[in-house]
Order: sequence, then structure tokens, then C-alpha cells
Amino acid sequence: MSYCNKFNLRHAKAEAILPIRNGAFFLFFGIISLLFSANVLASNFQKEIKRYINNEITHYLGSINKQSQQKKIALYIPAAAKELSCDQLSINRVKPNSIPAGRIRLTVSCADPIWQFRATAKVDLWLNLVVAKRDLQRGEVLSNELLNYDSINIAKHVYGMETSTNELIGMTVKRNIKQGDLVTRRQLENNYLVNKEQHIKLLISTSSFTASVKAIALEEGIKGQMIKVKNLSSGKIVEGQVIDKGVVKATLL
Repeated sequence: MSYCNKFNLRHAKAEAILPIRNGAFFLFFGIISLLFSANVLASNFQKEIKRYINNEITHYLGSINKQSQQKKIALYIPAAAKELSCDQLSINRVKPNSIPAGRIRLTVSCADPIWQFRATAKVDLWLNLVVAKRDLQRGEVLSNELLNYDSINIAKHVYGMETSTNELIGMTVKRNIKQGDLVTRRQLENNYLVNKEQHIKLLISTSSFTASVKAIALEEGIKGQMIKVKNLSSGKIVEGQVIDKGVVKATLL
């Protein structure tokens, strides 16, 4: 998400306003971008950037329907940026589709006067993540009784975490997991009772009769999952629930 806001900083010294049209701008900021300081920028400048980051966090939490238990934002901005002024500030994340936690790089730019620099933020964000309630052994099938939630800083886990147990139930542990450790999909595998294109037994149930016919699965499925299958006798495609290994039950109205 991008952010744009009009506000005035204190007037900059003439030599500190660095126009993009000047080729020396890139070299200058390429050097000072390595010289970060969290306390040298005007307070309203920091406030706008942190407001943008907070909005990004709020948007992310809304997308996963979660609330954070705690968050911390540390902002690192080039020291020379304190000399800049702007009437219309634009702030964007370098990787806008990533989770707004951990190390975040931002582009801060101005349309009038024209300038741009890079800033970095370290975002610590605590969420309830799925953990093992006890030691889990390879081959165990996950159930609600084996999983728990714990408040964990996701800054170091943005590429390997689960915020809900719902889609993990029924999966099989493929490597041992210690009690309290995060449970991620990399440690699990689907425990399919029906595989795609497998010949299966289809139990058809109506209000007046029950029949068993041969069918072929059009999707893989774990126990309890609804999948589409093709009745080999009639050629019709129906949706049924996986109830056992190689067995799907369809209730027709």
C-alpha cells in the first residue's frame, strides 16, 4: 500500500535539498543511506512514516482476521534527511506484498521539491501462532488435542508460520517437533485417503435408497474433505465427502 500526505517540515538549507535531476543525488544518497540514525529526523517526519507502517500492519492483521498482542517499531533514516522539506510526502514499501514484520525497507519521496531516499524499519510483531502442545513424533496425525497457540514475535518467522489450526488438522508429521515449537507446513504432509485419478468406491445415498458404485476421484482429499468424483456408471460428476481410504460418500437430494 502507498501513502501520501501533505505536511511541512522546517525549511531546509539550500544545499540540503537534493533534486533527482542532479546526477550527484544518487551517489550522495547511496552513501548516506548507510549512515542511519533514529533520532536525527524532525519528529513529524518520523510520525508520518510510523503512521504508514502502522496502517500496513492493520491492513495485514485484517487480512488474516487476527489481532496483535504487542508491536514495536524502530525506524532508521539517513541523517541528511533532517534537512529536507516537503509539501506532499509519499511513502511506499519496497516489497509491498510481504508481511510487514521483521526488516522493512521503505522508499520516501517528495514531488515538490523533488527528492527521494530509502529508510529501514525493524518491526517486531507478536501474534498467536500454532505450536505443539507436546512432543510430536513422525507419523502422527494432527488433531486439535495436539496443537496450541502461543504469542510469538513473527519478525523471524514471516516465511514459516501458521496462525490457525484449521487447515493443519488431519495432516501427518513428517519430522519430530518438540513441545512449544512452531508447527509449520514444512514439517507436515497431507494424509490423503483419496488421491486424484484414483479408482474409488462411491457410496450414493438418497432419501429412498443407498448404492455403492465405482468412481474415479477428480481431486485428492483427506478425511472429511469434500471432493469431486466421476460416477463411472452414469458419467455424472458429483461432490462427496471422503470417509475412509478409497471411499467417498455422496448424499443426493
